[in-house]
Amino acid sequence: MRSIQNLVQISLNEYLAPGDVAIDATIRHGDITRFLASRVGDTGKVLSFSDSKSEIDDVAASLFLSGLNERVDLISKGFTNIPAYLDPTEPIGAAIFQLDEQSSASDVQTVIKSLLMVLKTDGLLCLLSEDSDSLLAIKSYLAKLPDTSYSVSYYQDVLTQSSALVVQRH
Repeated sequence: MRSIQNLVQISLNEYLAPGDVAIDATIRHGDITRFLASRVGDTGKVLSFSDSKSEIDDVAASLFLSGLNERVDLISKGFTNIPAYLDPTEPIGAAIFQLDEQSSASDVQTVIKSLLMVLKTDGLLCLLSEDSDSLLAIKSYLAKLPDTSYSVSYYQDVLTQSSALVVQRH
């Protein structure tokens, strides 16, 4: 999934600004958390979610060593808890999900609905998956968004089948 992730990070680099709030919905290895923390600057914040203690511990150590720990709130809960952490007065600059076969499309859609309401103008919502089939239901849901308010792009690596959905708010 590296090439698709790199493509998404290039897009995020263009639109995510210092001072923004960003969300890493599914920490995994922490590389996206570190990337987001490096982009939001000293005045921004990253909320990173995982219900895995080992993921939280690994990312905490990595953030400390890289000097980015003050920019990140590591939250020991799954991504379905994201709506409880959203502040309608504080727009989100970007949110990223790394989905796998255990990710429930209906759970993801529920959280997406909440995120779309607080996504800043030109903010990005990105969903990455190593299996393009896992994004089909979500892709169908996002296709129904009004094109006057949102742009939805789909990218797929034909060799690896990894894919990404990127939603930008206008």
